[in-house]
Amino acid sequence: MNVLIKYIAVLSLLLGTIFSSYDINAKEVKWKSYATGEDGTRHYYDPESVALVSGNMVRVWEKTTTSESSTSLTKELKTFREVDCSRRRYRILEMRVEFLDGSGKEQSFSNPKWMEITRDTWMDTLYEILCKAK
Repeated sequence: MNVLIKYIAVLSLLLGTIFSSYDINAKEVKWKSYATGEDGTRHYYDPESVALVSGNMVRVWEKTTTSESSTSLTKELKTFREVDCSRRRYRILEMRVEFLDGSGKEQSFSNPKWMEITRDTWMDTLYEILCKAK
């Protein structure tokens, strides 16, 4: 009987470990690459975060990683953007920065400024992806 209890305890521990690691991996963001700059800077978006706020407004998490040849002080920048598909403009609602030295900063914007989306830019590519999909 004592052996059976030990067997059940070990099996429970093993299954608990498997299922808890499965939950962690299931919540990982699957970033999808959509643009690369001339300096090797790469742009990604999280397809699972795309949310239609209203008929013409879409929100999405976007990530930018800098290349080793870049002169930027940042390693990675994540932004939560809102895109107005009818007016070809966007604004940043939240930003998370990771610097090369390992430090980071987060900031939310209560009344962010709208910015125009210039044609033939990486932001234009994201606009096309988001606004054609809605």
